[in-house]
Amino acid sequence: MSWFRPTTALDKIFEVGLLLKGIDGTLELLGGFLLLFLTPERLQHYLHAITQETVSGEKPSKILGLLFHSVDSLSTGSRVFLIVYLWVHAAIKLIAVIGILKNKLWAYPFSLITLGVLTLFQVISIIHKVSLGMIVLTIFDIFILWLIWREYGKAKIELGAKIQKTED
Repeated sequence: MSWFRPTTALDKIFEVGLLLKGIDGTLELLGGFLLLFLTPERLQHYLHAITQETVSGEKPSKILGLLFHSVDSLSTGSRVFLIVYLWVHAAIKLIAVIGILKNKLWAYPFSLITLGVLTLFQVISIIHKVSLGMIVLTIFDIFILWLIWREYGKAKIELGAKIQKTED
């Protein structure tokens, strides 16, 4: 089993992008576990404790306000949906990242299809409600998809060369 070894600058950018996707997938997995084991009340308590120093009498920022509101509005159904969503999203990302880093040929089409579908959902989300953060994330994901496509072509050529070499 060989690991992905970047040689060019684009390969190194690709590796960093994959690692960022892996970190994101790991955080989503952990977030799902937090939602599973912590009640909305407990989350609200921790959120207040964590942000108390940063807010300390000031009006909370838009992000903190949105976070407080999101935790307040978590119902049982939306909590279960969010847990499942985070775990599925995390599993797709982690399987794709680990497979590619281990140079598994199946991981490239898997990544292109699954991450492509997730990116398509992001585009649909942007169409319904424009968000600068979502636009930046989508551009990053499209760039990663292009790098996966590029690496897939290189991996197929390398595999073909290895097969040709063993047949000779």
